[in-house]
Amino acid sequence: MLALVVSSVPLGAWGRQGHRLVARVAAKSLTPDARQKVAAILGTTTAGVESSMAAASTWPDEIDKKRTGTEAWHFIDVPVSAPFSVAGLCANHDCVIDQIENMRDRLKMNLTGFQLKQPPDPPRRMTLQELSFLIHFVGDIHQPLHAATNGDRGGNCVPLLHPLAHGGGSETRELHAAWDVDEVSAVLAKLGSESATATTLFQRFKNGAQVPPGTIVDWAREANDLARSDIYQKLMIPSHSAPPGVCATGIAKVDVTTVYLDGNVADVEQRLMRAGIRLAALLNDICAGAGCQAKPGAH
Repeated sequence: MLALVVSSVPLGAWGRQGHRLVARVAAKSLTPDARQKVAAILGTTTAGVESSMAAASTWPDEIDKKRTGTEAWHFIDVPVSAPFSVAGLCANHDCVIDQIENMRDRLKMNLTGFQLKQPPDPPRRMTLQELSFLIHFVGDIHQPLHAATNGDRGGNCVPLLHPLAHGGGSETRELHAAWDVDEVSAVLAKLGSESATATTLFQRFKNGAQVPPGTIVDWAREANDLARSDIYQKLMIPSHSAPPGVCATGIAKVDVTTVYLDGNVADVEQRLMRAGIRLAALLNDICAGAGCQAKPGAH
């Protein structure tokens, strides 16, 4: 899942709005201690944590992923044509599962010396980089097509029969972007503004909606299961195979309609809610005690 083919539409897993929603839901569930430490890392007040987390959530998609060596960190290509297994799919820790673990451990142990292949632009302080990556990657792993592939680079190789039009003349032209952008837009059309949607999703959790903690691999398994059912089965896409990062031959166009998008809204709402609550639980754990120092050593 390297580049999305969308004209003038914000790119990245869940698009900007999806990542911001995950961050806002998470901020609402932080403990007072975690909130204070996250605020210090973000350079804001405790009252400003939610908006600052939302802003930080999109930074990993704004930097040059190839130049910084981070492009493979956003996904793990688990084939949908075989039983779920992540074995052998994360060479050199270049996948979303291992990078969530990496950022978690670095923040919890206040490790120093974090560096990317090349300095990122826009720049971030070291600890803020790691926090931004963690916020972003927990969102990524809950997007079904960031934990699944069908010889199609997580849907990036699947063209839409009818591009989905957006304001300003932009269009979504392939399947991955339809889930990144248009499925979240369908949620917002139902629940309202970004702030209102985040509040609604958080309130569902407070009212008893279940969010099984699970492991990071369990989160990927959930996403992969949903990709199988809501994407490849619903759209009747036949099995394809290709080497990693390569598009299989003979991939046909699929018809992603408004009816299809609306039919997935409940599942997308659940993915966004679970991502936010799980991110908060992760931050509450790693910021407890001595973790999450704002400036651990030299940057």
